[in-house]
Amino acid sequence: MQRTEFYESAVKYGFYGVDKSGLFGKKDNVRKYWEDVAIKVSIRPAIERILKRKDKVRIVDLGCGSGEGVELLTHIPPSDPVKTVNKEFVIAEDDIELYKGVDISPAMVEQGKHNYPDLPQIEFVQGDLSEGFPFMKDDPYDVYFSSYASESHLTFEGIEQLTQQIFSHIDTCGYMVFDLFGRNSPEWPRYWDRDCRVTLPYTMAYLLPPQERNPEKIEWFNVTYWSGSELIGLIESAAKSAKRKTKIITMRDRAIFVGRHMDTSLFKKQSHQTRAAVNRLFDPGYRGQINGLSLDINYLEEVKEANREGWTRIYDYYNQWQAVVNVLNALMCANNAEVKRIIESSPEGLSGELKMLAWLYRNADRFHVVDFWASVMGPQVACVLRNLELSLPQGLGCGHSLFCLVEIENK
Repeated sequence: MQRTEFYESAVKYGFYGVDKSGLFGKKDNVRKYWEDVAIKVSIRPAIERILKRKDKVRIVDLGCGSGEGVELLTHIPPSDPVKTVNKEFVIAEDDIELYKGVDISPAMVEQGKHNYPDLPQIEFVQGDLSEGFPFMKDDPYDVYFSSYASESHLTFEGIEQLTQQIFSHIDTCGYMVFDLFGRNSPEWPRYWDRDCRVTLPYTMAYLLPPQERNPEKIEWFNVTYWSGSELIGLIESAAKSAKRKTKIITMRDRAIFVGRHMDTSLFKKQSHQTRAAVNRLFDPGYRGQINGLSLDINYLEEVKEANREGWTRIYDYYNQWQAVVNVLNALMCANNAEVKRIIESSPEGLSGELKMLAWLYRNADRFHVVDFWASVMGPQVACVLRNLELSLPQGLGCGHSLFCLVEIENK
């Protein structure tokens, strides 16, 4: 199918309008409180560094969709929000000299213009990034931004060309954001033995009700899936070609167990309920169901040898994830001995998080809310699971997305 066809329909049915979060859909709670947060804290160092040397920021958004990058970039919390209570976000709309979004879909571009009609510094342009960086004649930008695997819609050769051109477009210092599908995600074990030079099927059928996710009837399109080492190789090659010096500021795996297709069986035999469970935890209007947090990753044993390093990373995170679930179960059963055992047998960072959860649970009566679990305990459990992922070592391509922030300087 044509690359824009699904997105034309998505715009038509309202998936790219003003932000709406919840338990389901494109902008669910995991998107807002986990995935968006991961992007914000990952790109924050670049924005803060830029604002130390200049007053306004120039941004180009690669595969901008309807301009969701504007919302992401203008809602980044400060590094020290306690000491900066009078500063809501790192960058406000007035701090943007120019945000120029480019997307292949005319419907997306028109939706973006509709979403931000009163901000003259916000522009949307229709363009095909597979043909290269379309703004080589523009003044250099400070941030060459992308989000939610928009670059994965390009072939390896397309991303390679785009990266080289952007690196050469940067004059003094700039930042490029890569956001790609991670190939070694537990969502699609069938792809673990492939490589980034091959395009492979993907679908956004997670937006559909489960009964409508017939693999033969839903819409598929090809994208690239990446490992961390492959992305590093691309960056090093592009830097050499453009004669630029690069430094990876952040490389993270995002949404390892809450990726969109963990809860579907479109890429693997079994479906899980981890994203649905975390969506409930984040929502103060619903009681979180912790049974959905438990998952069995033994199905990944079959592909372990395709990427043992990635499998080990996933398994290590699984052990931390499961420790949180086990502590919750022990607390609800008033099994204090088991709570103590799990906490004392956990690594220092995880142990501290588990102690905090135990203290919250045991002091529920101190919180004057209507539903302690829905308002306090559930959201905090979700934050612990999210922050454990954020604290993992450099990304390997084990999550739904592989995020990378690169600093580029002219030699």
